[in-house]
Amino acid sequence: MEKTVKIIVNIIIFIVVIGFIAYMVSSVNKDEQTVSTIAVSKPFTSPLNKVQTLEFPFEIGHFELYNERIILADKQSIHIFNKSGERQNSFTIKSGLQDIAIMNNEIFVLYPTAINVYSMQGDSINHWEACSDNSAYCAMALTNDFVFVTDAQNKNICKYTRGGNFKTFIFSPHDFIIPSYTFDIFNYNDTIYAVNSGRHLIERYTTDGDFISSFGGSGTESGFFAGCCNPAYIDITDEGRIYTSEKGNPRISIFNNNGQFDEVLLDNKLLGGGNKAYELKVLDDHLFVANKNRLDIYAFKNKSNENN
Repeated sequence: MEKTVKIIVNIIIFIVVIGFIAYMVSSVNKDEQTVSTIAVSKPFTSPLNKVQTLEFPFEIGHFELYNERIILADKQSIHIFNKSGERQNSFTIKSGLQDIAIMNNEIFVLYPTAINVYSMQGDSINHWEACSDNSAYCAMALTNDFVFVTDAQNKNICKYTRGGNFKTFIFSPHDFIIPSYTFDIFNYNDTIYAVNSGRHLIERYTTDGDFISSFGGSGTESGFFAGCCNPAYIDITDEGRIYTSEKGNPRISIFNNNGQFDEVLLDNKLLGGGNKAYELKVLDDHLFVANKNRLDIYAFKNKSNENN
């Protein structure tokens, strides 16, 4: 009888100990879940306000800002509007364009294997074919003397004179990896910024094609780039601040002129959702973002934040 009592007591003690351990584990997990939920649900606050939206009777393929004008491209037309959204001119072009760029009142239209040049009135000025077989041109940047074009198929940058004469190829010391034709390029003060989207980098080059530096990196945290191929678009302010637009989980961020991350400006929800990158341009402290058939225009809530 005494032995049976001892066994029962030991079983009760064991059950109590197990119950206490289970309670402690449950409490810890509950606390962790609570902290995690709080962290995830913390709302994003943008430093920007939307100040204007311009709507157009077509879906925007690409756009540029030039001399108080907004130049838009749809599938086979160029449209020129003033900054209030009033149409000034339109003309038809060949379908299949990849990018547009403007300098000295000339509109450069990029195709996968060619470049066409038009006046602001739509007159044809120049045309040349790609310098490589099987090219897949993605984006271009202009300087006073040269045209720089990214080629996703051959994984290089092609340099032409403004008249269309081929000069040289530019290759990345990291090797360009371009999984999905995300290969943007920008000229800032005769320094060429090119996206190496598969490496999650932005690279700097001289106009001679010499590599200067790179910044960015792979990661999900702010200031890094995730997914197969980010960033998708870049633009640079007159002060050298670098704006980036990502796809997958779309967001727009800003870096200083040394490539150091500053902050996220717009997240997926504020941009309008989806998984495609939103093309962006910056002009006079305003951010222009293309969203289907409209341009959303943003300004900093506290302009002093932008100048820090």
